[in-house]
Parts: sequence; structure tokens; C-alpha cells
Amino acid sequence: MKSLFALLIFLWLPLSSHANVIGGQVKSQTPSPLVLRTKILSRYSCRVNQNLGNLELRVQLQFTNVSDQKLILYKGHDLFYQTRFRRVAMSGATSDAYEVTILNSRYFDEQPEKIDQPTPGKVFVILQPGATFETVMTVGVGVVGSNVNRGNHALKEGEHSLQLIVSTWYKSKSLAQKMRQQWQRKGLLWFDPVVSTPVNFRVENPESQFTCR
Repeated sequence: MKSLFALLIFLWLPLSSHANVIGGQVKSQTPSPLVLRTKILSRYSCRVNQNLGNLELRVQLQFTNVSDQKLILYKGHDLFYQTRFRRVAMSGATSDAYEVTILNSRYFDEQPEKIDQPTPGKVFVILQPGATFETVMTVGVGVVGSNVNRGNHALKEGEHSLQLIVSTWYKSKSLAQKMRQQWQRKGLLWFDPVVSTPVNFRVENPESQFTCR
């Protein structure tokens, strides 16, 4: 029998006490023990029609433990994320406002993961101080021609930056606190969202792209 078909929606995960967002900028309050860096591994762009294109970025996520203690990090199939794009000026400065913000949701048909156990299971990784964990995801966004209104869901030709807010927990906060206490001899369970450092990329005019297959 198939597992329960579920819809999980990551509309907004409140940033932890380590960071908040003011005026579109991430403001750090205290250093986070977990740092997220991103790298664009490859890209695929194509033309849907004369004025509309599709851009897919294959992005590597690298989580690094920058603290002096072990961190326990969830690595299962429910890493939801928020994608934010911002235009980069020729001077290298970024605009204050984000052009496109995508709140991601995901359907899946998977066996339930075992979370509540005496010790961290296979869907968790224990990061030693200085250690990293890497995973890869695909980010998609629409692209429009120079004479088209981009609206709130597409980008125009030019330099842009990509920033992600990634969840590290999808169960209840009470369960996270319980597991943190129960697993404290193994390390500190991290369950707050992580904000990535921005990475720049260039958007091409869809008129110059091949037709999408």
C-alpha cells in the first residue's frame, strides 16, 4: 500500500534568534554555528515563446559547522526552501528589493521517515567542528524579454543574485526540542532555517535561447 500522499508547504519558516530580515536584508544578531554557502553547478535555459523563457539552475548547497561543538543536521527528503532573486547593478551593487520571491511547496509519495528515535537515524548527519554536508537542488524561474512586463514571477536579462532560505526541520518545534535534549550527548540538533550567502549569475534574453523541448 502506498504511503499517505501529502502536501507540505514551506510558506515561511521564521528565522531564528540568530538572524532576521529588515528591509529585505538579512541582519545577523549573533553568529550562527551553521553556515550555508551555495554554488551554481550548471544551468539550463530555453524559450517557451518569443517573450517568455525558462531558466533552471542546478545549485550545490554546502552546510558547514563553524562552531566548536558537534551539530546534528537533518538531511532527509523534506528540505523545503524559499528562493529570492535580486538584480545586480553594473557597479556590482545589489538593489534593496528582491525582484522575485518563490515560496516553494512540494508533493511527495514517500515512506514516513523515522525521526523520534533514541539516537539520530539515517536521515541525520552529525557534523564535527569544521565539517561540511553537501546536497544538490534545482531552482527554476521564468525569464521575459526586454519589452515584456516581468510581473512578480520572472526576471529580465542581466546580472542577478540568488539567495536561499532553507529549512532544517519540518516537524513540530516541541519534537525538535525533545530530540535536542534526548540527543545532546551526540551533538546539538540544529532545527532553525539557514540563510545562504548570495551567489551571482547572468540571465539571458529568452529570444536568444533554443525552444524548450
